[in-house]
Amino acid sequence: MKIAPIALTGLMLFGLAACNDADSLPPSAKYATVKGVVLDAVTQQPIAGATVVVDVAFTTQTAADGSFSISNVPAGDVDYTVQASGYRNLQDSKRVDPAATLSLTLQLSH
Repeated sequence: MKIAPIALTGLMLFGLAACNDADSLPPSAKYATVKGVVLDAVTQQPIAGATVVVDVAFTTQTAADGSFSISNVPAGDVDYTVQASGYRNLQDSKRVDPAATLSLTLQLSH
């Protein structure tokens, strides 16, 4: 059976329009912020220049007051590592909700 070219074109356009329905697309990813402070476990003094890595892809250094902040982290379970010269590495994981801020106080020991 032959379908008229105009009818076939109309069916194709209708199919493409259905694919562009915003309700059928998956929701966009949600992001969060991970922030905190890195302290010496004994003295409770801030550790400046510590490296904080979240989910392997996000890296920052702590400021003079030991603080750090990383934005646009995909929500969900996040793994993090903290390293500083003269201290043992710290590794852990937490859950962060979409559009939320995960606040951490991280203590490193020698």
